Amino acid sequence: MAKVVDLLDKYYKQTNYNCAEAVFCAAREAWNLDIPEEAVKMMACFGGGMGTGIVCGAISGGGAALSCKFVEGDGGHTSPLLMDLTRKYIRRTREAYGSEACKDLRKQFHTPEERCYHTICKVATILDEVYEEGIKASSAE
Repeated sequence: MAKVVDLLDKYYKQTNYNCAEAVFCAAREAWNLDIPEEAVKMMACFGGGMGTGIVCGAISGGGAALSCKFVEGDGGHTSPLLMDLTRKYIRRTREAYGSEACKDLRKQFHTPEERCYHTICKVATILDEVYEEGIKASSAE
């Protein structure tokens, strides 16, 4: 099975997608999610921490993909597994890199040549781990 991190070059370096769009598209392909291309447009505003440096767009894109995979019932508020995975995803990113904010992660990993590629790879590695835990948990139910 492909991992999100393995597809980031395709969706970040070989397209004009921002961090949120790239992670979302990589997850869509890696996890075989049936999401139309048109849905990628919904992710555009999340790049660069919604253009303000708040929550990293890569985290937002990954969170949206987790929602597409794990939402149950009437939405997030009725999806305990999704909410647990989302909390783990953000907590682990914060623990590993000191923050989930774009402005903080950008200071650590952004380069003019690679832009946020290193950031999204680090975030996607955590996303891949959380996804695997979600698959195991959902198959155990």
